[in-house]
Amino acid sequence: MKFIQTGMLGEISLGLKRDTVKALLGEPQDISVSSTPYILKYGSLQLSFSSNDPHATLQSVHLYFDEIVEFPHGLQLEGWLPNKSVSAEQFFIHAEHFNVVLEEDEQHTFKNLQIGFKSKADVIVVFMIEEESAKLYSIHFLGKRSRKKIKNELC
Repeated sequence: MKFIQTGMLGEISLGLKRDTVKALLGEPQDISVSSTPYILKYGSLQLSFSSNDPHATLQSVHLYFDEIVEFPHGLQLEGWLPNKSVSAEQFFIHAEHFNVVLEEDEQHTFKNLQIGFKSKADVIVVFMIEEESAKLYSIHFLGKRSRKKIKNELC
């Protein structure tokens, strides 16, 4: 919930250099084949950088939820850790307990497919609609600057 409130995942925050992230988390399990964006994969966690330059900065943080959620040993997380089976209703009970406010986000909501919500820190929570139930799919953070950059590149 702290990630949703602040955009920080433990010591990981946007703007960190790739070599700093590797020093904190260790070697990734996988690396993207594309150089732009350059993505380090640590189980359920994916970190995107603008390029494969070791001094490139962290542009986005993505958490993907499955039956088993895995994080690198260097990432110290505490508290409730949801998985794919968590419904939107269950998620919002926990969010309310931690005073996390989420509003529906039209950019990440697609009728009968998924529902997206955004926190005050601009962290996005996505639920996939499966058999008339919304289940947790991902939580990601691009930061305002990165979203504006992406939006300008698309225009």
